Amino acid sequence: MIILRILGLILWLCAVPFCIGLIPMPWIPKEKRNIGVVLVAGYLIMLSLCWLVTVPCILLVKYDSFLAMARLFTIVLGVAVALGIGVYVRSYKKGNPAVRIPALRLGAMGWEERVGWLIFFALIFWQLYKSFTLASFDGDDAEYVAQSLITWQSNTMYLIKPYTGGTTSLDIRHSLAILPVWVAYIGRMSGVHTTILNHSVLPFVWIPLTYIVFYEIGRHLQKDKKEHLPFFMIIMALLQIFGNVSIFTNETFFLTRTWQGKAVAASFVIPVTIWLLLWIFDGKEEGENGNRKRPGKSMQSGQGAGLWVLLVLANMAAGVCTSMVVFLNVVLIGAAAFWLMIAERKFSILVKAGLVCIPNGIYMILYLFLHA
Repeated sequence: MIILRILGLILWLCAVPFCIGLIPMPWIPKEKRNIGVVLVAGYLIMLSLCWLVTVPCILLVKYDSFLAMARLFTIVLGVAVALGIGVYVRSYKKGNPAVRIPALRLGAMGWEERVGWLIFFALIFWQLYKSFTLASFDGDDAEYVAQSLITWQSNTMYLIKPYTGGTTSLDIRHSLAILPVWVAYIGRMSGVHTTILNHSVLPFVWIPLTYIVFYEIGRHLQKDKKEHLPFFMIIMALLQIFGNVSIFTNETFFLTRTWQGKAVAASFVIPVTIWLLLWIFDGKEEGENGNRKRPGKSMQSGQGAGLWVLLVLANMAAGVCTSMVVFLNVVLIGAAAFWLMIAERKFSILVKAGLVCIPNGIYMILYLFLHA
């Protein structure tokens, strides 16, 4: 039974997101496709699809809303997985594979770079080990963790108070941030208790995913000096470990409240947004052989279209986690687009940034309408 549950977790937390993440890869530059990017894209798509399926079920289905959501979401994920596999097969036959497995360049690394990577992976192992053995509990778990468990057990969504177990009218405040429902879905499909999922399993998902994003940011910033990349990653890991200077820092949420929507939004969604903005508005793109090409031109067309789509999905994933980051992402994207519009003298940049933020506007309008 335990083996089946472990296999279920591997299926729903690794295999399914990876297959779904293959869908946008043909529209992303070849040199940027790798396993980590596919996995991050898969989670962005999976969370966005979860929101699109769950919110209508919450608002329109009165009884057994979670049961209806689980059935519909499973069908949607099945279609997305089949589509991702189809995209991979088609791109492979065309000689343009949807994912590239980067070759290990151990022979080209100096001893300092090798030691740097060893130290970084040791720091990651230490964080995962402590997250598993010293699971942290705080007051917000009475909302997040209990909501997932109640959703699973009652087959309803946001109609039972997690603090008392009593029935209530629809919890409008939390009903649009449906990450606990996603956790309940993974728990039902894998057979793993939602409390175990939150405290013992999800750190092994969100912590590596966050460092994949940091790696891509570092790879972009250090593309002229790739030997510095492991030391950038070490600095990021040390900041996370020693950033617990108060209970409100992102680093505190990252390691002690990893499973909560606020932690996922701050540690994963916002860095993903920064990463995609760096890629989209790259002044100089990188060729397959590592050489630069097309200096001074933003990646705003052709294969770069997939990056704009991922940015839309990042905005939708923000709504899955918490309503706060829905607004913050608009500010972040708007500020970046405004200055880049001035730098490149292209008003179309601001227009595209506005289109990317349409899901955020819809989310905020729906939030205000439900609170009226």
